[in-house]
Amino acid sequence: MRAALYARVSTERQERFQTIDSQLAALRDWAATGGHEISDDFVFRDEGYSGSRLDRPGLDALRDAVRDGVVGIVAVLTPDRLARKYAYQVLLLEEFRRAGVEIVFLQHPISDDPNDQLLLQIQGAIAEYERAVLGERFRRGKLQKARDGHYQGGCAPYGYRYVPRQEAVPGHLVVDEKEAALVRTLYGWLIDERTTIRQILKRLNAGPDVPRSGRHAWSPSLVHHILADPVYVAHGRCRGGGRRRQGGPSQQGDKLDEALRHRCATSGERAGLRSPDATASLQEAGSVRGHSRASSPF
Repeated sequence: MRAALYARVSTERQERFQTIDSQLAALRDWAATGGHEISDDFVFRDEGYSGSRLDRPGLDALRDAVRDGVVGIVAVLTPDRLARKYAYQVLLLEEFRRAGVEIVFLQHPISDDPNDQLLLQIQGAIAEYERAVLGERFRRGKLQKARDGHYQGGCAPYGYRYVPRQEAVPGHLVVDEKEAALVRTLYGWLIDERTTIRQILKRLNAGPDVPRSGRHAWSPSLVHHILADPVYVAHGRCRGGGRRRQGGPSQQGDKLDEALRHRCATSGERAGLRSPDATASLQEAGSVRGHSRASSPF
């Protein structure tokens, strides 16, 4: 009987430690012991994909093979390698069974026996619980780092430069004066001159400034991202937990918000504008680039 093998790891750390190779080694040993025919075309793997989602390249290819009837048995190390959520496990198991394909879990064999089905449900619930706990710990850890002043975003926003962590000094952002001058200019065009993004693009592409990529042409998405990014809106904390706006490229946050709304409405360029009030809430939750500042140097 032709067998298919499926293995999955969800993090880069697991990839570095080759846990997916250890899974496949155990699965190949099982196939050799059972006399199952194995082809490299039917060894499916997902590296760096969460088990809480079904849109995984390896899993999609496996489901296609099952649907086409080219395999008769599927081997997976444990149920949580197939899916983290119990509902997804049931969906996949039922899909395989309808296709007449047997599913084998090496470390937690599951049959149609009611006791085994109950065990599968319990294991699925535990896996979901563990994932929720890890997610909450990760979120709180990022929030605490943000409160301690660590910058946790990816690439530094345009107008800033990232300074790596040095001993007790956390990684942080500093102003890149050359880029900051251009950001101030963009906000001036938008707010004071009431120009559209299309007009701003024409001015930029006609001038000497180029994006970080080195390409001379500025894209509408990049310009809109700079103009709508809440990282440039300055906020401070008032007594009693309230917030007040401080000086920035948009000296008045409401004016910036109004200008952006006006331009989006008149030019049809709607791209998910976030208001300064919403920004304040995101910064409070530590969600804006994983870093919060008392004020913007712009």
